[in-house]
Amino acid sequence: MTSFLRSRTQSVKIFDALSSVIAVNSGVPQGSVLGPILFLLYVNDIVDICSGLSVSCKLYADNVKLYSSYSVK
Repeated sequence: MTSFLRSRTQSVKIFDALSSVIAVNSGVPQGSVLGPILFLLYVNDIVDICSGLSVSCKLYADNVKLYSSYSVK
């Protein structure tokens, strides 16, 4: 499991242009068998973390929405 999540990198290709490679420090690898399971483990904790803050959290499929309200005086 550690080798699956460690030392990951990413780059972006648009037509023939390729960006430089950067390290990926968080998130879940896409396109893998373990991806959906790891995503569920990763996102389920975010609801608990947000419960003590003034942030509301909505989860739907593979999306997470965090929002907060405030008033201007």
